[in-house]
Amino acid sequence: MYETYTTVQGRLVADPVVKQGRYGAFTTFRVAQSERHQVREEPGRWADSEPSFFEVSVNRAPGENAARCLRKGHPVVVHGRLRIRQFQRDDGSYGTSAELDAYALGHDLRWGVTSFTRNGDVEPVLPASGGGAPRDDAGPGGVRDAATDPYVVEEDESAA
Repeated sequence: MYETYTTVQGRLVADPVVKQGRYGAFTTFRVAQSERHQVREEPGRWADSEPSFFEVSVNRAPGENAARCLRKGHPVVVHGRLRIRQFQRDDGSYGTSAELDAYALGHDLRWGVTSFTRNGDVEPVLPASGGGAPRDDAGPGGVRDAATDPYVVEEDESAA
């Protein structure tokens, strides 16, 4: 089966919600995305298109981190697997929803600044069965030790 991955830029329409699932904690939130376009008949005037809404789900430590730092109205960039689902409403009509299983996300830095804090003391969220482990050589909270992380550069190394 083929999977579609996409990146969405938009704003949260509500604060994230942490939920407990069969395999551990996960976080959900909605993102509204609309394009801004120039109005042809009125030079210099801009308008927003009809928004598209995405239901975003983020598992384990990244989801917990999202719940800690994202809030309603924040601009975000979310990358993940897109799923289009059809559903039946109470009145019998059908609707379609766009869901995104997020693998990477963060604030959209075009609109502001943010700061980064490591999860050093946070325990990883493991499946409810007790099995499993953090991916690859990640430490607590899914974060590698700064001393062994190949992407951490000392100040004097970056100047070289």
